[in-house]
Amino acid sequence: MDGLVQLPWDNDTDIERPVAAKTRKLADKLFAEIINGVYRYGTRLPPERQLSESHGLSRSTIREALGHLERHGIIKRRAGSGSVVCYRPDEPASDNAPVVHPNMLNLSEIGETTSPLELGVVRSIVEPEIARLAVLNMTSRDIQRLNAIQQEIDRVSVDGERFSALDDELRMQIARGTHNPLLITIYEMVNYVSKNADWAAQRRNALTPDRISEYRLQNRSLCEAIGRRDIEAAVEYLKISLADFHQDLMRGA
Repeated sequence: MDGLVQLPWDNDTDIERPVAAKTRKLADKLFAEIINGVYRYGTRLPPERQLSESHGLSRSTIREALGHLERHGIIKRRAGSGSVVCYRPDEPASDNAPVVHPNMLNLSEIGETTSPLELGVVRSIVEPEIARLAVLNMTSRDIQRLNAIQQEIDRVSVDGERFSALDDELRMQIARGTHNPLLITIYEMVNYVSKNADWAAQRRNALTPDRISEYRLQNRSLCEAIGRRDIEAAVEYLKISLADFHQDLMRGA
């Protein structure tokens, strides 16, 4: 394996049980094959019987290695469907927008002509589906990053500018957790307008400590729902947050 690629479990400090050397070795090998494109995102690994024969290992060792991969968000196992790869190599995140080629769309112009209400409508359309897909597709690493952003948000009590920036980052991380490139690009556009529209700065500055506290609690509930893979709760918390966002727009906040 490329030495630059870190194994997901190298820095795992929360190990439920010891992993046997041969189990770890097989997990390392399978992960290397996934990284190198032998098994791509969305494809199935060979069945346990075939892996047992090709690697000369017992079925129990194969199951332990697959369980190890699943715990770290590399694969998903479904009864009757086998083991499906759900891992994609990290793509470098960029804070520079727009991300869409300038010859295709002028996001600055879109930001200038999009009203707060129009932004709210688009968010109400795409964000519930983003939350649903994030619950299904987020890896343990994705959730760790999400929780790290939420911890930063919890430290903000009065700074509307800082809170809004972190809130945008949190929602962008949820979008990345869908692992759907087109949906991620669409939300990058939404996020760009949300951050750069002329009226956006005024709204950020108008956030009161009480409103920040309410949004902070909503975000925490949303992150917790995603962490426990509760689709209905995640979508519901997101809809509540969006409803409050619409109310703030109507009040001119």
